[in-house]
Amino acid sequence: MKQQHTYSKNDNRYKEGVMEKSKVSIFFLLLILCAFTWTIYSKFIKNEKGLEESFTEDEFIDFLYQNLGLEDPHDVDIHEFEYDMIETTYQVVDVEASDFQLKTMQNETIKLSDLKGKKVFINFWTSWCPPCKEEMPHLNEFYEQFAKKNNIEILAINITDQELSMDDVKKFADKYQIKFPILFDDTGAVSTEYKIITIPTSFIIDEEGKITEKIVGPVTKDILLEKFQINT
Repeated sequence: MKQQHTYSKNDNRYKEGVMEKSKVSIFFLLLILCAFTWTIYSKFIKNEKGLEESFTEDEFIDFLYQNLGLEDPHDVDIHEFEYDMIETTYQVVDVEASDFQLKTMQNETIKLSDLKGKKVFINFWTSWCPPCKEEMPHLNEFYEQFAKKNNIEILAINITDQELSMDDVKKFADKYQIKFPILFDDTGAVSTEYKIITIPTSFIIDEEGKITEKIVGPVTKDILLEKFQINT
């Protein structure tokens, strides 16, 4: 007969379990508080008429940490933390890509279905995402060296409703001298349609308009060369 394990309130294992549950509860409470604070800021404070100044990204993060009583975010190695948490994963897919139509930084309109006949690499990103910052030079280099002669287009879809300001996006584009089209998902409708949870997330779309692969996490030039089967 299989022995059943029971736990009393005086048992160490019981106490450890309670402590772990408490930690989880506190963690989710902090997430809710962050979401609530961001909603108040983005919906009311940031859009208030006559507001001359708005928080920068760092100031807003500092504001959250100070009001939640957490440690100073500048004491944390964010770059190292992100890469400990995010590992690039690949998922083979075979579905029709949902069509969309978005504006670029130059106020031009790009419609996905108009690109049939080309291979398309769609990359969802934000300007404050550390892995996005790491992969952008790789995307840029691949685009300049290999995209045109291999009939490939890259579309960098900025999840604009998760940005603090449009200036952050423009500064990001200038800093990395991005050559491929940057599209603005102002309402978040496209990222919702593509079920984006982790950023960056990318999709490879074939010439017929079908998604062949979903990539969650940052990519490199070598990864793109492999995925598009390009020999150098």
